[in-house]
Amino acid sequence: MFLASASADTVLLNNGQSVEGKIVYEDETSYMLEIQVSKGIKDEKKILKSEIKSITKQEPDIEEFAKLKVLVPVPDLLGVADYEIRIKKLNDFIKEFPRSTKFKEAREMQEALRVDMELVRAGGIKFSGRMIKADDYLSNSYAYDESITAQKIIREINNRDLLGALRLFSDYETKFSEGKARAELIPKIKQVLQAYKTNLSESLDGFDARLKAREVGLERMTQDDREKTVRALEDQAVELKTRFDREKSLKYAWITPDENYKETMVEALRQVENEIKRLDTPSKNALVATIPKDEAFREAWNKLPSVAADDQKKILESLKRDRMPEYYLEKLRARVSPQQ
Repeated sequence: MFLASASADTVLLNNGQSVEGKIVYEDETSYMLEIQVSKGIKDEKKILKSEIKSITKQEPDIEEFAKLKVLVPVPDLLGVADYEIRIKKLNDFIKEFPRSTKFKEAREMQEALRVDMELVRAGGIKFSGRMIKADDYLSNSYAYDESITAQKIIREINNRDLLGALRLFSDYETKFSEGKARAELIPKIKQVLQAYKTNLSESLDGFDARLKAREVGLERMTQDDREKTVRALEDQAVELKTRFDREKSLKYAWITPDENYKETMVEALRQVENEIKRLDTPSKNALVATIPKDEAFREAWNKLPSVAADDQKKILESLKRDRMPEYYLEKLRARVSPQQ
């Protein structure tokens, strides 16, 4: 049994069986078909012309359109430039195949992309599979941004990008330390920290052995190769130290470790241990009863333009006391007209 490829010629045999694949070679007596056995795995099958009853060739427009089907629906959080690229691909197809049976479908896909792109251009976003208009997003940006950041963290965890997940979580803690997704994220982040700690510890434990193995390798080289390699290693050490010093001076929550620079791994391990300790320590603000930040932001967003200047000031001061992040306070301050 052979699986059909996304675009394939159909070869009907004299015995009634059919084989789908792409004809990649032909000689006087046979055809060679490239067949998609499974995703990422192809095989070739030789078929004698005497065994073939008929061949139905895949039309080039159908083959091209099959590649475009993935353009719609679009994933979440695409920007205008991403939409423009997709629209252009469809436009190229429409120009090249104006009489294609897929012409109407391509037009409909293109128009759907244009509608969504204009919503994004106006400040909207696509999130959780649906388009969110600018007004809805802006008035609920705290809630949406928190959910988006939480989703990105989960994605990085699933992709086994431990450092990426930790960096995103630091950003989450800066803006959404009382967010609704935090309770779900904490156990996952603790697992990430333990895995990251293990990786760093193992890399540190093997540092001296790697250094020794490198020295042995250098001794086995010719003098010319050894000198070139030493210079390259020295340049690498300078680059790693420069990056490490820069990240330290900028007080990165998570510096970039490198197995060839011991100090980076030592510092990264220190950061891991501090974060584990922080997450295991009850928050001092755990018992403070406040309106959830997303609700407080939405209420202030809707109220600020219509109340007096004194009331606007009180709203903003109250939010600041309740630790509304400065990023979102700035958004709310923009709702206050200069006259007020």
